[in-house]
Amino acid sequence: MYFWMVFLPVFVFSGCNLNSTIKKNEELAKAFIETLNTRDYSQFTSLFLEDSFYEEVCTGQKYEGKEAIKTYTKGTIDGVPDSKFEIITIVVSETNASVEWLWKGTNTVGWPDMGLPATDKYFEIKGVSVMDIENGKIKHNRDYWDWNTFMTGIGAE
Repeated sequence: MYFWMVFLPVFVFSGCNLNSTIKKNEELAKAFIETLNTRDYSQFTSLFLEDSFYEEVCTGQKYEGKEAIKTYTKGTIDGVPDSKFEIITIVVSETNASVEWLWKGTNTVGWPDMGLPATDKYFEIKGVSVMDIENGKIKHNRDYWDWNTFMTGIGAE
């Protein structure tokens, strides 16, 4: 009985801290999507550590540091001015978060620097963002989505 009186409060206290960290990471993952929808790119990059990186796995592109992440994100969203991201599922731990999302929009601008013209075609594509989290900020983010589905969806193929 003495064991439980001494150690039970430690277990309960540790669990509370863990639950608090998990809740904060869930809020961070939600904010990741919400700030994309508001197009507040400064707020979006405030979710990241200074030395963070963002990777588009399907293209192999990596963007290191907040300014590069901001430029990339703005360029991507600006190609589809009516972009809307919906959260499908969020899974979190004390050091990671994953968000399954649905990106909807109409390719009215395109990405001329990539040779992808506007097609005025509405599309929807699912993807997943996987985040490594340190000190309440995103250290690394990796986006997974299918390039061929995207190209077909925007009317480029």
